[in-house]
Amino acid sequence: MAAVCFPRLPETADEATAIARLFKASDNRLYLGEKTNRLTVLNLNKTGQITDYRYLLFATHGLLPNEVKGLAQSTLVLSKPQTFGYLTMADAFTLQLNADFINLSACNTGGGKKIKGEGIMGLTRAFMYAGTPAISVTLWAVESASAQNLSIGIFENIKNGNKPAEALRQIKLKMIAGEANQSYYDLPYYWAPFVVYGDGSQ
Repeated sequence: MAAVCFPRLPETADEATAIARLFKASDNRLYLGEKTNRLTVLNLNKTGQITDYRYLLFATHGLLPNEVKGLAQSTLVLSKPQTFGYLTMADAFTLQLNADFINLSACNTGGGKKIKGEGIMGLTRAFMYAGTPAISVTLWAVESASAQNLSIGIFENIKNGNKPAEALRQIKLKMIAGEANQSYYDLPYYWAPFVVYGDGSQ
């Protein structure tokens, strides 16, 4: 597999930390930097610890099939991608989750391979098959700072008692109204790519 250099996403650590604090999650429930890799996820699954998580956030780079040579599946880029940092669609299918909601805060996470008669085969289907009833994904490339703003808003609204679909709707309306950090977030480029699939009303 060819070596690929991915730009750093400094906002993602703040995004994950802010959301963890919302739910008063302990530090050992937060995986940042080199702790965030494919082996960590698979080990959490193997030991059954991953079922303890009601909400999951992956804030990182997302890849479409064949965007990187040798990767024919939709993929999340975790730390050390050239060794064990790629969490593929096939990996996600093997997970046994108990999460009410997952947010894939990364580019193109709603995309995948189009299969006639089946639709899109990608991360959305894989994570739902693994056991979550609702998942937020993106339909195109996203800007990191606005994605951070939107993700935190989703989870703030969930914490306040809203279901995922309504939680996403509320933060989008706030961005459209120019009331979410930056006034230019009212442009569809910043809020429109995030959608909720599954049963977002539960």
